[in-house]
Amino acid sequence: MAKKLCREEYTIRTLSYYQCEGGVYNDVITYLTNLRREPRHRGMQPVHELLNKACYALDYSRTLPEEAAAAYIAEQPEIIRDIITRLQDGQKQKQAAMTLQAIIDYILAHKQYQFVNQIINMLKDLVGRTCTEEEYRQILDVEMKMMENSRVEIHNHNDIHDSNVFPGIVNNPQFPRM
Repeated sequence: MAKKLCREEYTIRTLSYYQCEGGVYNDVITYLTNLRREPRHRGMQPVHELLNKACYALDYSRTLPEEAAAAYIAEQPEIIRDIITRLQDGQKQKQAAMTLQAIIDYILAHKQYQFVNQIINMLKDLVGRTCTEEEYRQILDVEMKMMENSRVEIHNHNDIHDSNVFPGIVNNPQFPRM
């Protein structure tokens, strides 16, 4: 059974709550703040109140059947409908960013295996338990491709300053022998 929504839980949310949530909320806050700066929107409600109303309306609409949810959202004021649309678009973008193909594209965008090996291992451990054979083969192929493209590089930084250490051979008659 779905949790019953309580309007009071939404009315006590502050602007800092939404800022801490980040993501799409920060984009909506920026949009509303810029909107409030326009002379025709000077009397607009505070940003957090608009976000509270829009979040409640969006969450409530998810408890309704699809047609009733669309009708409920259509009843809302224009600014609330606009915020709901922006929240839904941001959530869709977030979901699209976390698909297996999006993660693989991110891995392939990097040139060195050393920069993405932890992501590949995470995919093999977590996704490998639930994915299809084809998806797991795709992960392994990406790992092999990244390993083949990577060059082994050795960086030797023997910069020693202000010390009595002499790297290499020292042959100088001025240098005292012990």
